[in-house]
Amino acid sequence: MLILAAALLVIVGMIAAIVAWRSEGSMIAIRETETLSVAEVVAQHRAGRLGHAVEILGTIECDTLPLQAPYSETLCVAYSYTVSEDKERLGYSHGYRADHQHNLVSRRGQHNLGHSLDHQGAQVPRFYVRDSSGRIAVDPAGASIDMPETMARYESYTGAELNIERQIWREEHAMPLGYRAYILAYLANDHGEPVLMRHPVNSGRRFIISHRDEQALLAHTRWRAYGLYLFSGIAIGTALLIAAFALHLL
Repeated sequence: MLILAAALLVIVGMIAAIVAWRSEGSMIAIRETETLSVAEVVAQHRAGRLGHAVEILGTIECDTLPLQAPYSETLCVAYSYTVSEDKERLGYSHGYRADHQHNLVSRRGQHNLGHSLDHQGAQVPRFYVRDSSGRIAVDPAGASIDMPETMARYESYTGAELNIERQIWREEHAMPLGYRAYILAYLANDHGEPVLMRHPVNSGRRFIISHRDEQALLAHTRWRAYGLYLFSGIAIGTALLIAAFALHLL
């Protein structure tokens, strides 16, 4: 059992290290790409420089019917939400007991009936980003979208007749219309129109849409990577200690 726990910790630590390494790759891509105006990107399109990485910062617009986030009802071009629910049956055993103040309190027991996790999201097929020099289309398919939190709520319900308690955590993120967004993408052509999208050949190249500007995104990504590296080191170190202790017991 101890060896299994150590192996699981090593796997978790390695996954955290891989995610941190990918975060570092995102930081490198952001630093190496120059931020341009929309007009400069359009000029690159006219010059035929397709497939090049570009960065822009502008306001989100949408010509088609926008999405509506399910909980906050925010009009947006992308959203995601997570609903985590636990069900527990409540019970009481052995009547009452005395607490440290000699009051009578009931002994409450809980039996977990199950856990469910639902994660959903949606995005429009195309939106636009505008700055002072013009606007350009964005195809968000395949993008890593960093959205602000639009709702976070904890709910607890108890059905008296069945003594069942439901504990629900709802969390929603959305990219609202009119929001200022940072985009790292690749210049492409769609029926003569310039469009920013994922890399046409290498889908592993960074394609980022974020509500943070470049410096804020770099700082956020850096601290996330450092935190994951720290967690990875602690997990793998703990796994080695557990394995050494298990071998000592043999």
